[in-house]
Amino acid sequence: MLFRQHGSGRVSHIGLLLAGLMAFASLPGRATGQNDPAKTRVEGGPAQPAAAAPATAPGASVYVAPGGRPENDGSPAKPWPSVEFALSKVGAGNTVIVKPGIYRGPWQIRNHPSKPGGPPTIVKSEVKWKAVVNGGPGEGINVVDCPGIVIDGFEVSGARGDGISMNTDLGTVRNCWVHNNDHMGVSSHGHRGVQIEANLIEFNGCNIQFHHGVYADGEGLTVCRNIVRHNSGYGLHLYPSIKGATVSQNLVFGHVYQSGIIVACPEGGGRNLIVHNTVVGNGGGIAIWRGDGERVFNNILVSSGEVLACSRDTKNVTADYNLCRPDLARQGPHSTLVDPRFVKPAYGVFWLRPESPAIGKGTPEYAQPTDFWGRPLPRGKAPDLGAFTFVPTLATDKTRIGWNGWPYRFAPQGEMELSDPWTLPSSEPAKASR
Repeated sequence: MLFRQHGSGRVSHIGLLLAGLMAFASLPGRATGQNDPAKTRVEGGPAQPAAAAPATAPGASVYVAPGGRPENDGSPAKPWPSVEFALSKVGAGNTVIVKPGIYRGPWQIRNHPSKPGGPPTIVKSEVKWKAVVNGGPGEGINVVDCPGIVIDGFEVSGARGDGISMNTDLGTVRNCWVHNNDHMGVSSHGHRGVQIEANLIEFNGCNIQFHHGVYADGEGLTVCRNIVRHNSGYGLHLYPSIKGATVSQNLVFGHVYQSGIIVACPEGGGRNLIVHNTVVGNGGGIAIWRGDGERVFNNILVSSGEVLACSRDTKNVTADYNLCRPDLARQGPHSTLVDPRFVKPAYGVFWLRPESPAIGKGTPEYAQPTDFWGRPLPRGKAPDLGAFTFVPTLATDKTRIGWNGWPYRFAPQGEMELSDPWTLPSSEPAKASR
């Protein structure tokens, strides 16, 4: 379109200039920015910088440290300042190794999905429990829309909300020490395939009704090999709708106002598997709501209250090969009601003594492939009941030296340093003894 002077047939110089500019802008690619590698245009909005390509190939490792700087390259000698910054540089499918130190929460880890079949996104403390995420107005570590992510080995404390919140499918929280957070220790709701494993979760919450050690539901949840103790409400509050879950090899104790474990199923039941847990010293043992098809096997359940409580609309629950105190009316014929003979229960030490009646009394049908410490178990043999297989050295006085009443926590002084409870004494063979 040309602009003409008013009242004449001549084309103005300004009109010619504007027409030229408009014609240039209409060339292919110029209107959308698609020929400009530095720009992309959002439909109906201004041009935006293009997303930066990942700086490394998938499966690489980069580093973060308290003194890291944005201009560094993410190497061990030149770490970056935060996990969020590192993932913005390398993207999903890589490992972010976090050096020891104290990091201010919250960490917001968002929108880094791993590719199906590709390497996972791993965020890992270089030394277990030595990278500390402390404080924050909400969650200590908040993961959103990062399928396939693994959070591994952190100490997380002092958050005003949950310690670790896993808001994604196929996320894993592993080897973390989560304690003294205002709400839950670890939470996850409405997601698929979440794993919560080998964590120490203690002293979380400030409300006995609403705050729990683990507060999670979803489909295909795995909660295994955790030590969960002394949280405000329930130990494992698997609510409001859990289906197809495996709850195994957890030690849950010291929740005096609530049950150790609650399993709340959707309408029609959840067909959840609850096996090889040691649930002791809580207000109750295991509670099942709306259950149908739940299986409860090879557990040690000791409580001043009811050790297995089912709601009126629960049906078809199978419970057998458990050691229960007090008695349980709905137990199968292979359960036992005797003292489990723990090493030192008054101090929270629930390993088995050599004379424990729990040794070799489980059913192989629900035996787990590895024990609490990750050692392979022999197939076809009757397993020990509860979370812990019998280990002779754990029952000796020498092993108990330096416990000071808290055998599952690292002490601050060198002479009081305690072993990681997921690592057996070096004298123990790599293969499970029988």
